[in-house]
Amino acid sequence: MKAALIFILVVLVLGTLAFSCRDWRSMRSGEHSVVLPAGETHEGWYFAGGNQVSIQGTINGDAYVAGGVVEVEGTINGQLVVAGGQVNVSGNVTDRIFGAGGTVRFTGKTGKSITAAGGTVVIGKDATVGENLLAGGGNIQVNGTVEREARVAGREVELTGAVKGNLDVQAERFNAYRGSLVGGSLSIAARDSGNVSVDSGTVRGSVHIDIMKGEHQARILGIRKGVFWPQVIFGLTLFATALALSFLLPGHLKSPASVLLNQPGQSIIWGFIMLIITPVLALILCLTVIAIPLGLFLFLLYLWFLYTSQLVIGVAVGSRLLGLEGKRGWSLFGAVAIGLLIVQILLFIPVVKIFVVLAGLVVGVGALVIAAKAGMATLRAG
Repeated sequence: MKAALIFILVVLVLGTLAFSCRDWRSMRSGEHSVVLPAGETHEGWYFAGGNQVSIQGTINGDAYVAGGVVEVEGTINGQLVVAGGQVNVSGNVTDRIFGAGGTVRFTGKTGKSITAAGGTVVIGKDATVGENLLAGGGNIQVNGTVEREARVAGREVELTGAVKGNLDVQAERFNAYRGSLVGGSLSIAARDSGNVSVDSGTVRGSVHIDIMKGEHQARILGIRKGVFWPQVIFGLTLFATALALSFLLPGHLKSPASVLLNQPGQSIIWGFIMLIITPVLALILCLTVIAIPLGLFLFLLYLWFLYTSQLVIGVAVGSRLLGLEGKRGWSLFGAVAIGLLIVQILLFIPVVKIFVVLAGLVVGVGALVIAAKAGMATLRAG
């Protein structure tokens, strides 16, 4: 799946997209901080990634942003796709917002819908969602105004703002406080009616509460059997892949992890681009009859990158703890196996799992892309 022909195609497509942007230099991947200053206007697509990203100016186009901390205080005349450990959007976005992260907070105005997922998702008191809200996470707070409908799912959901249409909620605990408003009907799915509180006068339409009956399922170490064994099997396949690469291609096993540790900003950006653009390109190729085999092959490459992204995270952890310099064979596999074991244990912790998976999908995939590009450059030079 890492076939040279397909990878060259991906690089060419990404390169074409890069040169189609008028100011690709805005993607300052080598810096720890990226800033689009107040008063500055960027025309066309905007890509940025780093430890800290701050958008204070104006973007006349779509924005794709990822980082440890992301602050969007300016204006985006297009849609915003954003991911980070902490995401704060206090500016104005004329189109849709797609956001994911540890804490995702919206306090500005959005012309269309918001789709968000995170440990905590907050629609601030002064925020306005022009159309619909779709949110999922641990804690969800809707304190602002949603002009149409909202669907939310989380451990705890709170409503102090207004949803002018229908509101569908799935939560362990739900509170609609006095002063909040649901203009349409309210549907709640919960495990215990005692954890549902709806103050009188907050809902103009009907209220329907559905108590979900939990089915008894066999558990191993507190984890459902149907989740435990597939995860164990997936982990074992990663160990088998690591073992083979430790003896056959040790350099290929080490290089993506080295990229991840030394170039985290670039890894975030390329991972973000790969995750968004590759499936779209594969679909376009499949829609043209003559290019269906190429589209399917590209999609397989995409799946391979997703699979090996978790391996990259494990190798990086092993490298950080024990070092991989000069190691190969069993000594290399031993260090990698410890890193993989730590990552697999983290995947069994519900709260931590989402962050480990996201790190693999974004940073791991990005590191694979950069390492593959470097490998191709070396082959051409040779």
